Amino acid sequence: MINKSIKIVVLTLIICVFALGLVALAQQKTETVTASVPLPQPRVVKVPHIAYLCSSMSMESMQREWNQAQIEVEHRGWKMTSITDVPTPAEQRDALENVVNQNVDAIVIVAFFMEPIKDVIMKAREKGIGVYIIDNELRPGVIVSPTQLNGVVGARLTYYGVERMKEVGKVLIISFAEHILRQRTYAARGLLENDWPNVELVGYEDVPSPGWEKASFDLTQNYIARYGEELKWIISGWDTPGIFAARAVEEAGLTRDDIFITGIDGGAQAYAEIRKGSPFTATMSQPIEQYCHTAFEVINQVQVEGIGIGEKGSMVPPGRFMYCDAVLTTPENLPAIGSNIHELFGGEGYYDPSDKDAWYTWGEPYRVE
Repeated sequence: MINKSIKIVVLTLIICVFALGLVALAQQKTETVTASVPLPQPRVVKVPHIAYLCSSMSMESMQREWNQAQIEVEHRGWKMTSITDVPTPAEQRDALENVVNQNVDAIVIVAFFMEPIKDVIMKAREKGIGVYIIDNELRPGVIVSPTQLNGVVGARLTYYGVERMKEVGKVLIISFAEHILRQRTYAARGLLENDWPNVELVGYEDVPSPGWEKASFDLTQNYIARYGEELKWIISGWDTPGIFAARAVEEAGLTRDDIFITGIDGGAQAYAEIRKGSPFTATMSQPIEQYCHTAFEVINQVQVEGIGIGEKGSMVPPGRFMYCDAVLTTPENLPAIGSNIHELFGGEGYYDPSDKDAWYTWGEPYRVE
């Protein structure tokens, strides 16, 4: 009789626990903005632990993002773990799995190959970890990607270049298919192929990663050998290949008056090329620091303030891209050596030198070298 009573009590307790679990599950907040299936809202914590993952610090844009990330964490009093040299898809997957297993609160990803890690992103989100990327491809589970209007930026450079070449000559495009930057060169290709009958697009080449430096140099040499000075303009989807293309132009004994090159990113390396008069002539300067700050602002809203994705007042847009404005930078508006990079981005909603409490006054800013 006593045994039977104990069994009844135990069974009752099991039922209660199960019922409480169902209630808790029903009350758990979910969102469907970032994926087609409901995902838990990222956990809310007072002092979040951020994992910052970057493919390589060899590129200046990534150095600037890393500098701003450190400023953000220090200003906010958060904790950060970083892995900043994982260039291959396999290494990137291992790095992401590592921080997911550490059960960090939020992950910021810069310049990863996104397709091979899409399942790990979902795994992170299912654990309540927020996943944020900067200037990269969206995949299910990613909360936001601050970037520029890449197609608009490519079109802006196209108008600049066509005007510079006086609407006559041959053009080569260097791109990278596995990153969102391809939108820049898509825009340029579409415009060049459909307008300006005396402008001929003679090549659209994707370069590998890693290895884009040598590939860009070799491609430029090959196209110069093929077309000579009929080749007037080389469009690089980002600055680094353009700088190596400029080396090939110089090695051929040519100058920017013969063949000019444009890129996208901005920063000391690109500005130095423009300043010294190399064939690299113009870049679209990206507000790298603003991208990073925007990502951290979303982390703060979602995971510190507790305003859920899709809830009233959420910063997260339905498309999950958050756009910032780039600036065409030529010899005419080149920032001075030693200048605060924020001064270049004086557009509405960004830099106001009279605002002493603004985010761009936190820490030591990137300065042009």
